[in-house]
Amino acid sequence: MRFHADGPPIPDGLLDRRDEGRVVFLCGAGVSIPSGMPSFIGLTQHIIEFFDPPKDSGVMRAFQPWLDDPSGPTIPLDQVFNLLHQEYGKTEVNALVMQRLTAPSATTTGIGYHHSLIKRISSSLNGIPQVVTTNFDTLFELNDELTVHIPPAFPDLAFGASIEGITYLHGRLAGADEQQHPYVLSSADFGRAYLSEAWATNFIRNLLDRYTVVLVGYQAEDPPIKYLLQGLNHDGQYDRSRLFAFDIGRPEDVEAKWRDRGVSAIAYADHDHFWQTMAAWAERADNPRNWRASVIQTARRDPKSLLSHERGQVAHVLRSVQGAKLFSEMAPPAHPEWICVMDANVRSAKESKGYGENAETFYPMLAYGLDDDLRHITDDDYRRGVSNENLLMWRYGDDNPPTSHRLTERQTGGYEFVPPRLLYLSAWIGKSIESPTLAWWAARQNGLHPSLLQQIEWQIEQRTDLHKRARHSWGLILEHHRDHRNQAWDGRWFAIKKRIAREGWTSSVLRDFRRICNPRLRVTSPYGIASVRPPEKDWDSLSLGHLGKFEIKFLERHNENLEVPDEVLPQVFGILQDQFVVASGLLGDIENKYFKCPTCYPNREVDGENYHSDATSTAELFLHLFDRLADQSPSIARGHALTWPVDDRFFFRKFKIYALAKISLFDANEAACHILNFDQEAFWDSNNVRELLFLMSDRWTEFTTGNRQLLLERILNGPDQLTHWSEDEYEAIRARYASTYGRYLELQGCELCPEQSRRLSQIISGIENWNDGWAASIVKLHGSYTGWVGTDEAPDALLSLPANEIVPRARNDLEREFRSFTEKRPFTGLVKTNPRKALAGLTSAGKKGDYPEPFWSAIINEMPDQISPRLKRVFLKRLTKLPRPVVHELRHTLARWIEKKLTDLLDFDHELGWAVFDHVMDGLLDGGEKSTESGLGQIHQGGQVVERSRRTYDYAINGPIGMCTEALFQAVPGETQEAGSLIPEHIKERIGRLLSAPGEGTDHAVSITTSKLNWLMYVDPNWTEKQFVPMLAFDHHMAEPAWNGFLSAQNVPSRPLVRIIKPLLLELFPWINQQAWDTDYARTAAQWLGWTCIFRQGTPEGLTNREMRAALRLMPDEVRNSLIFWLGKVGQKNENGWKKLVVPFLQSVWPRERVYRTSSSVNAWIGLLDDTGDYFPVVYYAVKQFLVPIESSSNPLYRFARELNGETPITAKFPEDTLDLIDTVTPRTLTRLPYELPKVVSLIAEVDPKLRSDRRYLRLIDLIERS
Repeated sequence: MRFHADGPPIPDGLLDRRDEGRVVFLCGAGVSIPSGMPSFIGLTQHIIEFFDPPKDSGVMRAFQPWLDDPSGPTIPLDQVFNLLHQEYGKTEVNALVMQRLTAPSATTTGIGYHHSLIKRISSSLNGIPQVVTTNFDTLFELNDELTVHIPPAFPDLAFGASIEGITYLHGRLAGADEQQHPYVLSSADFGRAYLSEAWATNFIRNLLDRYTVVLVGYQAEDPPIKYLLQGLNHDGQYDRSRLFAFDIGRPEDVEAKWRDRGVSAIAYADHDHFWQTMAAWAERADNPRNWRASVIQTARRDPKSLLSHERGQVAHVLRSVQGAKLFSEMAPPAHPEWICVMDANVRSAKESKGYGENAETFYPMLAYGLDDDLRHITDDDYRRGVSNENLLMWRYGDDNPPTSHRLTERQTGGYEFVPPRLLYLSAWIGKSIESPTLAWWAARQNGLHPSLLQQIEWQIEQRTDLHKRARHSWGLILEHHRDHRNQAWDGRWFAIKKRIAREGWTSSVLRDFRRICNPRLRVTSPYGIASVRPPEKDWDSLSLGHLGKFEIKFLERHNENLEVPDEVLPQVFGILQDQFVVASGLLGDIENKYFKCPTCYPNREVDGENYHSDATSTAELFLHLFDRLADQSPSIARGHALTWPVDDRFFFRKFKIYALAKISLFDANEAACHILNFDQEAFWDSNNVRELLFLMSDRWTEFTTGNRQLLLERILNGPDQLTHWSEDEYEAIRARYASTYGRYLELQGCELCPEQSRRLSQIISGIENWNDGWAASIVKLHGSYTGWVGTDEAPDALLSLPANEIVPRARNDLEREFRSFTEKRPFTGLVKTNPRKALAGLTSAGKKGDYPEPFWSAIINEMPDQISPRLKRVFLKRLTKLPRPVVHELRHTLARWIEKKLTDLLDFDHELGWAVFDHVMDGLLDGGEKSTESGLGQIHQGGQVVERSRRTYDYAINGPIGMCTEALFQAVPGETQEAGSLIPEHIKERIGRLLSAPGEGTDHAVSITTSKLNWLMYVDPNWTEKQFVPMLAFDHHMAEPAWNGFLSAQNVPSRPLVRIIKPLLLELFPWINQQAWDTDYARTAAQWLGWTCIFRQGTPEGLTNREMRAALRLMPDEVRNSLIFWLGKVGQKNENGWKKLVVPFLQSVWPRERVYRTSSSVNAWIGLLDDTGDYFPVVYYAVKQFLVPIESSSNPLYRFARELNGETPITAKFPEDTLDLIDTVTPRTLTRLPYELPKVVSLIAEVDPKLRSDRRYLRLIDLIERS
């Protein structure tokens, strides 16, 4: 957790132990420096300057290197003091130390402030500081009466003595009038304190047995640290979780410096940030309860409005029972979107973009991420078990009672034991059910704990003020989670088939069959951006689709048949009928307006393939059984059909119409009476048009004249007017319905009475461009008013119009009619079928100054390739006459078209093609910055712009200038693409103009050009080297777009190019780290360097081992780790690649400094090793030198324990080598056991039993059994 954005991250465990009074601070000179005290170097220099020894003396020879270069080889300062004691006397030297370290007046501003912070943080539960210091000054005693411990009279911690007070480990500053000054300064003093008498060593050892110790004010090389910690950590396996050190520097550097000393290092960027953190920690330490309460108050705010470290503070509090309790008891409850912070699956989800050109992109990690989250988790990481912490899951420190692990006397469902922390979070979720966000979250979960379901149900029952839509939505979500079939694959169909085969259709089997037939409600994540962003609407304006994808799942028969004997036919049919009753209710509950009941006639009037869903399969089975029942027991079948409600629009209305068509069940006129009794909504239900018209046409001759006339009168009167239809719309819609239904019957040979026939003819004559095909196709399975929204490009309405009427009419047709699933685009169709007429229409409109963007876009994009040369020339000349404002409006359309078509245009008419290009280019260059702006917008998150550079290749390919630049390179003639053939001058000239484009256009031209740098060096090396290679210089103003374009190509630089830019490649890191780009570019750069070193070794353009090693040292840890992943690909994809390429690279190139052996790098190395297959031993022993013990929350050992893709686990192939690996990377003690570790160790013993007596195995198994 961080107290401030730029502060160091403090482990949760350390914060918690401090709150328990179990933390002691061990402080060095760095704590006193802000109060005017010297560092150890400064103190030594003060003493030497006082005595002023000769330059050639032993003292000066020993100390001079500290003055010249403190980071170079030096003699330890304790040895310098030993020389001073020998030369000038111990008493005199120590007295001078006393004079220098005498505390200034307490009234001096800032004196002792930093000490006061340490005292507050280190306080015991009694409120008394617990400080150990190697300083001699008494600044810790300012303004307090504290117990003081002076060597060798330290408290005996082994016998329960208190550490409260100030313990001066190396001596306390003596008074000016005292004769003795017993300070630990020289190497002799250190030897006495830590070796011969060892009172300091024993005290610290006892201290570490009982407390967590935090080092502040030290560097890893300081004499006290060197003497103390190297002895305690001689085997490199010391328990790092109980010893921490704050140090300045990069995290990987600091970690490496302290690791071999057995210390968990906490890095910070500068001292101001560190002391700012200490001040905040002191406030927390003064009253942890109040601090937790104040942090929890920030949870009232939307987490998207907070910084990641502020969310991290709330998350830290929620990791404790006390914090979760405070959180759950807030009134009103915390902001509901904190559930997105707690759930790692939500906050770690990939970004998603809405629909539309300017749609917002939502980044869950930016909105909900914590400061210590992994930002880029790849699929490969997930495969290895790498993930961010989920606060809604059991974590180390939560209770784990035996009641959760028993085979009998289980607790009642919904009342199982839950750790208190999770129980409080469950209570908060329950209290927050009025928020759509919680419903959205619950809908996307793959299972909820029974106790949480019980909590939500209880809240729903208790809340009388709960919005009705909230109550309804939660009811559906709970129903989904209560159905176990939604949690895993349901194979009960195969089980029931086996029972039927063995037992027959017994009563028990029928009951089981009823259970598995029951439809289930299934809820999954919604589509698009709603899959990662919770809804922002309230319940009144919210649809279920905002919460999730709600669907009904029917009986899944897996394409198998079901044999039903006649004797159980009524029972089985009844079970299936009940299934549709349940399904109909569910469909109504989920507000499914677009569900289409499967047709009752799957083999009649079907156009194309019919999609068979599980609903279709079930309906076909149901109707098949109904047909059999109608033949076998018509009275039973008729009785069922009479009970089917007409007002059920999902299934039974259609089934009833189907049943009415059966001669064996219903007399024709009885069927007509039933149809005539349908209300208007049922009669005109377009979902049942096939069944209705099939019934009427099939039995028309059976109907009485009166019933035929009544039915046709019903049709000719049309549907009732709906509230959202205007009068004009209604008349047209009613006529369309009446004409298609009535005319269909006529086309089927149904005889109409003369009067009704005339009325139908009158209605049809009033419909423009009537076509009998509309009526004939109404019963097609894809029939009218059903299906996906499509585009009707039929140009019929425009074909007969004069040129001046084409554009106005086409505008009117742009809007889609209500209930029409077709968007009319007649102008697009006109372009395709009669491009000459379409161009004439636009020309006519252009004479009036009208240049409609949709139609010009249509003719530009859809103009057929196969048109007459004359028409093509006319079209191109029209483009050259477009006014500049129109070019600006059409800039993206024109530029994209130019990019695709320029080569073809030049082949057709070289001069005219360039005229079109130049006209578009001139319009863009003269249009100002807006005309050259990329179509890729800014990335927004929570209303704020996310800082990302626009000077990149991604923006260039979406910008008009970038597209035009790409077109120019594509237009280079084929014969000039050979080595040294040169780019034509007229193309170079145009590229030069684009390079001077306004706004961001220049950046785009540069990025596109440098993306082709390899090819350009091949074709025109002199021009390329003179014009573009200089842009790669890091001080060039075009360096950013130039390198971004160059790297985006991903192709390794060519040999001639590398010879020129090799000095820049060597300096690419750390320059690239400073760019606001995606990290993929830095990874590509690292791979280029790696490739050049491995595959061009020994050539002038190849990187030497030393050069590559220097570059590796400058890469960020994340990028360096990505190169480890790349090395794995090199090993896998090249013949004998592990031995020939990867192992030599590891042995000769990879830097050996401990600073590069970080926790994340160890995970990366393990990830490389799990892909080595039969080469595991040879690669492992090359990698071993880079491995250190780590405690990781991820699961890097996954593939060592499990079979994947049929491959034997590496552990089974090489048990002893795997054992050595596990022993190397596993610390001596663990706060939490890696999930796969017991499985790997068990597999080792299983494969090679003799290893059970190996010391490494015994250590690991003991660690597992104690955890």
